[in-house]
Amino acid sequence: MNVSYRPAREFAMQLLYAMEITGATAGEALPGVLESRSISDDQKKYGMKLVDLVQAHRDELDEDIKNAAVHWEIDRMAKLDRIIVRIAMVELLYVPEIPMKVAISESVQIAAKYSTDSSSSFVNGLLNGFMLKHGIVSSSQNKEK
Repeated sequence: MNVSYRPAREFAMQLLYAMEITGATAGEALPGVLESRSISDDQKKYGMKLVDLVQAHRDELDEDIKNAAVHWEIDRMAKLDRIIVRIAMVELLYVPEIPMKVAISESVQIAAKYSTDSSSSFVNGLLNGFMLKHGIVSSSQNKEK
């Protein structure tokens, strides 16, 4: 299966954002999100996997965001940035077939496209802190980038 995952990540981001803004369930928000974008069944399937993972692990993800975001209150972060970071975190933790650099690069690019001017560097810094804390990379690996 050769799927482009960017549309799936953007779909997951839009669905999670719609759910957060409206308080709707994934099932309730899904028709409106699907109406606004056309994606393949494989992309929808992967996007829904990301949504399910974010929903299942949201409390621990938000705890990780709080720990990684030194000097930032989670409630003051842009909603979209939090959602993008949560998606990247579940890919890093629970989707081993996605290369680490791809998960990070995609989230930074999506933040640059959809959120504020400073979001891409904010998301990148947050994910680097997250990976160090979880031992996904060591500080010496981090410096080599």
